[in-house]
Amino acid sequence: MKILVIYQLCSFGGVERVLLNRAKTFRKYHQNVKISVGYLHDYGALASFQAYIHINKLDEYLLAFLIEQETFPDMNQYDFVFNIDTPQVFAQTHHARNIFVECHTSIVQNRQYLRALPKNVRGLLVPSNSFKSILKEEFELLPPISVLPNPVTEEFFDISVATEDRIYSAIPLAYLARLDDELKNFSETARIFELFANDRNIMFAIVGRGAEDANLLHDLEDKMMIGKTFLRSQIDFDAVADFVKIIKSHRGILVSSSRAESFGLSAAEFISAGVPVLLSNIGSHAELVDGDDKFLYPVGEIQLARDKITKLLHQWDEASQAVKSYGEKFSGASFIRAWQGFLKAQANVQ
Repeated sequence: MKILVIYQLCSFGGVERVLLNRAKTFRKYHQNVKISVGYLHDYGALASFQAYIHINKLDEYLLAFLIEQETFPDMNQYDFVFNIDTPQVFAQTHHARNIFVECHTSIVQNRQYLRALPKNVRGLLVPSNSFKSILKEEFELLPPISVLPNPVTEEFFDISVATEDRIYSAIPLAYLARLDDELKNFSETARIFELFANDRNIMFAIVGRGAEDANLLHDLEDKMMIGKTFLRSQIDFDAVADFVKIIKSHRGILVSSSRAESFGLSAAEFISAGVPVLLSNIGSHAELVDGDDKFLYPVGEIQLARDKITKLLHQWDEASQAVKSYGEKFSGASFIRAWQGFLKAQANVQ
């Protein structure tokens, strides 16, 4: 089976990790699926993405390339074409009979294209039930919606740690996402972290686009955090699991204050590895932890967030076991069941 995925930009972001995870899962479960992903633009990650594919022997399952302006892929050679939030190409694909739209964007204005989908779009794919509910509330007359959850690969489930893995004397509170305030709400995470600035046993590990911004550095300095913060603007595709392992080996916690998520892949990866999380209580985050209140806090309640983090740190072993059990729903087997359900539904339509 051949699948074409079209996406507007290649970055060190969630879509690329989703595609890598799908390819690894198809390989693990011996699925005859080849994904070709065509990008309209390279935001500096394509070479790293291609290298990761080759080094991890995924060439038979995943191909990444830039779509040339003069030519457009022949969609007739593919069984399915998945357009991920890229309405710019609707004009080039309006004759195809195998088009599905994948909506992953949590930015409300960026998904307004769903109000006027071309008539040839056969269905809509989303990564979570909570996001499906949001779209059904926001838009009328959508095509059939299928949930295709983002799988987490076995390398996260298999993360184990030993005493010699510890390189810091403090416990890290971690953040892994864009450092924006519109949706990721990083400033609130920073305010939560600031409440631990005077705790000698706590450090901060912050990774996300925008980490080089001078205003951020000044803000961390004003909060008396800069001297105890591990700060990176990005980490390559092959380093995410290593970052999770560092946080786990130091008995740390991931914190996310997002106002909106379509799924929450970074949190799912930490959860699958058995790293406790404290997440804003939005639909997608609650779905990740089955609504377990000890891992959720209301947006804006930073004092309550501090108290919950403190409790998680004191009960780290129990919290680790709890989140790891929630992580089972992100397994490859769960993804394959959803994939096969999607294929069966399409076969029945045809």
